[in-house]
Formats: sequence, C-alpha cells, structure tokens
Amino acid sequence: MAKIRLQIITPQKPVLDKEVDFVVLPASKGELGILPGHTEYITTLKYGVLRYKIGEETETFAVLGGIAEIANNNVSVFAEGAVLQDEIDEETARQQLEKAKSARLQNDKAIDLEQADQEIKEALLLLKVKKLQSGKLKNKKK
Repeated sequence: MAKIRLQIITPQKPVLDKEVDFVVLPASKGELGILPGHTEYITTLKYGVLRYKIGEETETFAVLGGIAEIANNNVSVFAEGAVLQDEIDEETARQQLEKAKSARLQNDKAIDLEQADQEIKEALLLLKVKKLQSGKLKNKKK
C-alpha cells in the first residue's frame, strides 16, 4: 500500500519525518484529510490539531499555524510551532493560560494584548490536544 511522507518543520527544528497512511491537517478553511495520491495543494494552517495514522495507531500534534504543501505523496508542514500530544505538560499549559488571562484583564499599557491573546489561544489548543489523549486512553481501557 502506498504511503505518505509527512514532515513537520518549525523555525526551531524539524519535528517529524515519517511514512504514514493518512494525515488530517487543520487547514484555514477546515480539516483537510490526505491519503496517498492526493492532488498537489498548498494551504495555510490555523491553530489546531494535526493527526496522522500508521496502521491502527493515531498520533496527534498541536500545530500553531503555518502552511502545508502536498505533492507527490509528500506532506510538508511548515509550522510556527508544533507539539506532540505526549510532550504536552497539562499543568504548564494551565499555568500559561491563567497567566495570559490575568495579563489580558490588566489595564496596563505595557502589556501586549495581542501577545496575551496569542498565548491564551496556544494554551487552549495544548489543553485540547492533551484532553484528546485522555479520551483515547479511556477508550482503550474499555
């Protein structure tokens, strides 16, 4: 069976380079599913959940925006940031959320409201992706 080469690259480092069966991207106009043989395509990515499957196993990333290029059974994701579900520290994400919310509520002109909003958005995404893992673990126990 044909595979897709999935690469996830951030400004800091390459995050992933794997042969996969299926990819779902958080495209700016909605989720985009990609199977081998997909037509060539370029899309912007919003903050969201990137999933890929290898056999019966599904892995999940939090993607912090970027672009994706699909061509010749290659999916190249150039993301502002990407965090694997297993690497998310839920407590750190909760603290980041509370700190950003607190900063957002202050009337201090020294606080960058756009930055605080971005941090809230990021923390909420990380918590969402981590919660998906909790649901997956509960389903495996049944």
